[in-house]
Amino acid sequence: MSEFDLDPEMLAFIDMYLEVSSLSTATSITRQRHDYDAIVQYFCHAHPAGITSVDTIAEGRHGDIPLRHYRYVEGNDNALILFIHGGGFILGSLDSHDDICAEICAKTGYDLVSVDYRLSPEFYHPAHLDDVEDTFRSLAHDNTILLGASAGATLGAALCYRLSAAANRPAGQVLIYPSLGGDCLDLESYRVNANAPLLSTEDIAFYRGTRCAGNDLPTTDPEFYPLVATDFSNTPPSIVISADVDPLRDDAELYVERLQSAGVEAQWINEPGMVHDYLRARHVSAAAGAAFDRICQSITRLAE
Repeated sequence: MSEFDLDPEMLAFIDMYLEVSSLSTATSITRQRHDYDAIVQYFCHAHPAGITSVDTIAEGRHGDIPLRHYRYVEGNDNALILFIHGGGFILGSLDSHDDICAEICAKTGYDLVSVDYRLSPEFYHPAHLDDVEDTFRSLAHDNTILLGASAGATLGAALCYRLSAAANRPAGQVLIYPSLGGDCLDLESYRVNANAPLLSTEDIAFYRGTRCAGNDLPTTDPEFYPLVATDFSNTPPSIVISADVDPLRDDAELYVERLQSAGVEAQWINEPGMVHDYLRARHVSAAAGAAFDRICQSITRLAE
């Protein structure tokens, strides 16, 4: 990891992360899910005071979709945050980002709903996106801000594309280290950060392949790779956040450039010295904590 410019606190976070689990894509998916759960539990924090949560269900085309609804004190329903978790489309649940969702709800004051979409390899593209769309429609809020991390950010951008002509669309989106198709566009970050800690280009190729059935990847499908869309003009205001030491970094930059070229209000925030999944480092690294605060400020800005 000496090739990357990381401060001591971020290096300590990475060491802790790898000590709990290497989370290697070379192992079985069952093992990866077990290792991921161990990481989640290790870095988990108690909910802030004033947060309540309740589990509910949305009806979807593929069956019931588990949801978790967070509220801070009396709540603020002027906007609603729809959180879409990461995990390479094979990992994650309502519990994997539970403390993160609770803290975002407390910091913004807005109600937040987390969606437990179906995972691969039990389900393939576009089932993940179908669950997110069905959840969005069930919430029926006219000021919904999409908040996605990693694979969840991919789904957020894909949902904005799918609903670009719909009457009820997301009011804005905040995408955190999204995977948007840069690997099929040969972007520079996939080379300079090929062996970045916690996510490598080899890992990305594995997750991409597991997301689909068969060997023919739909790399020309904007619902699979949002960067290949030809029309971005109906995308809502967007704030796209990347980690500098992450192969996915340039996806965020290029996506924002294309949104801006289409006349969409969009901002790219690149966090120096951050690695993929730095949300879990927010209580370990002061820089990650500050980056987390910027995410919450971005949500508030779009919601208002």
